[in-house]
Formats: sequence, C-alpha cells, structure tokens
Amino acid sequence: MKHNPFQSIYRENFEVVEQRLGKQRLFPHTEQLPLLIRALNLEFYGALPGHIARVDNRADGFHKYLLRSATMMFTGVFNRVRTDELRLCHMPTSDLVSKVALVQQVSESHPLGLFHRFRFYGGDGFFPEIRLSGKRLAFSDHVLRRFSARVPNKIGDDLSNFLLVFYGTPFVSMPVASSRAFVLQYYDSILAFTYKETEDEFFVTTCLTPNEMNSLQVELPPHTMNLHFGETFVRPKIRTWIPTQWMAELHNRWRNKVPMPPPANFKRNNFRDWKHLALFVKDAARISGHGPGSRLSFLDDIPGPAVMESKPGQAPMAFDELAAYKIHDPGRDWDAEFAALDGQAEKK
Repeated sequence: MKHNPFQSIYRENFEVVEQRLGKQRLFPHTEQLPLLIRALNLEFYGALPGHIARVDNRADGFHKYLLRSATMMFTGVFNRVRTDELRLCHMPTSDLVSKVALVQQVSESHPLGLFHRFRFYGGDGFFPEIRLSGKRLAFSDHVLRRFSARVPNKIGDDLSNFLLVFYGTPFVSMPVASSRAFVLQYYDSILAFTYKETEDEFFVTTCLTPNEMNSLQVELPPHTMNLHFGETFVRPKIRTWIPTQWMAELHNRWRNKVPMPPPANFKRNNFRDWKHLALFVKDAARISGHGPGSRLSFLDDIPGPAVMESKPGQAPMAFDELAAYKIHDPGRDWDAEFAALDGQAEKK
C-alpha cells in the first residue's frame, strides 16, 4: 500500500496513504482529503496579498483573474512535482472563484486491464464530478503509459501534464483511421485520445501524437463536446469559440506534423519559496495585459473546468453555429443535423 511523507510544513510527520475498496485503489485516501487540503490552503492563501486571498463570488472580474493566476502558479509551477506524489490543479467554482484542488486518482482492476478516474477536491463542499457532454470519463492504464512514453515530460511530471491537457482545452471529436478520438491542443502541437463510447461513459483507450496518426478527417458540423460539473448537460446553441476554425487549426497541425515540444521549463528554482513567487502575481497580470476590466467566463457559458480570460475592453465571443452554417451552405438541412446532435446530447 502506498504511503508517502506529506510535503507540508503545516502537517509534519504525516503520511499520505492510499485507500483500498475491493478492486478499487484511491490515492490519496478519501478520509485524508480534508486534512491535506487544509494544510495546502494554509500555505497557498497565507502567502497571498489580502485583496487576492479574500476573493469570493462578490469580487470583480480582475480580482477573480488574479486569484486564478495565483492558483495556476501554485499548482502548475511551484507544486507541479511533489515528493509525496500528490497532484494539484486549479479549478473554478460555479462563481468563477478559483480553488486549489487536490486530485484523487481512483484506479480499478478490470478483466480487460487497469483503468483510472480522476476526482477533484477543493474543500468546503467543493468536490464536483466532471463529465463530458453528460457522460463519465474513464482512462485505461494504457493511455497514461502511452502519454508518458510519447510526450516529452520531466521526471514525475507526466500525470500533471496529462491532467492539464485533458481538462483545460476545447474538445473536438474527429475520425482517426477507423476510430474516433478526442483531438486536443497540446502547446503548438496536438494529441489524439481514442475512445469507446457507451450509454453513460467515454472510455479513453490510448494517446497518439501526430506521428502515430495516419489519417485525420474534418467534419461539418464539428463534433464538439463540453466538460462540465454535474450530470445535467444541454448542448449549447451559442458558442464562445468557433469550432470550425479550431478544428481546421488542429487538422493543419496534424498535416504539418508539428512535433511535440520539449518539457516545459517551469523555473521553480528561481523562487525561494511560494511566498516569493506569490509576490509576482499582480506584476505577471500587468505584463500579460490584464488589469481592471478583465473578466473570466466559462467556455460556452457552461460551468466546468474550461475557463476563458478576457482582457480589458474585450468581450467574450458569441457565435451562433447553426446560423453560420445556414449562411455558408443554405441548401443543406442544418436544422435536422443539429436536431440529431441535440438528441444525442439529451440521451447522454
């Protein structure tokens, strides 16, 4: 059974252990989650300036952006690789207030092999199930092993990288050879995750880089999907991105065989500790063009892990897919095609 010394000054001489429930293994143990997140939050919020640490649902868009930036720095730079093997990520509440979330990996034995699910715990009742267009997500162990082997990662960084790409980008499903795959952005390149679909689940089977993809087909309309909190899902009528452009860009990257980038150079060693790094949150926002008037919004206005950032003066896009296709090709029965897609979403 896994047991690792907890990497925190706020809970010394404490070991993070896994939990076993029949065929399931959960890491970390469910009963430890409140203790772990409390210690992590003491470290995270204790270093932040008060005007960022106190951000709640009443805050303006700029301060919510600052808190989001801080959680991304804390989870994605300072805590990207930990000796206790805990994995952290940034996750928004339904009010777009970002939290440090502790990833719980649920692994289960199956006659066809080991598979995994991921849960995200942020304390204070925040423990949402993240679904994709109404369905649960499961990942074969083969997916994680192929991601580790095919995508350049620093030692111990592969799972953090995997979670970042899978839970932080728009979803387009496209035909890859004889299968369908979620084709997702990965820096300047792409990754494809083949899957099997059942009535209530997407089971992800492997990970492909452009070099392993012999074919990739575009479709109209694009087969888009959305990550979201909870079970209920209604396919959006108005998008905050343009799926056809996104799909075309993904296809171009595959056609040009854009290579996988080298491991990201997160320079944690440039900072003495988290308190030192936290001092740069507001400066980093100014450098990137953010300030009063910045705002956050959910992708397609659907509460979930995918969040869009708008700089002062920018407004989130509102793209009516159906109307655009009718203008592009008025002779095609787009109403029937979208009704079929809506029907699939309702079944999910």
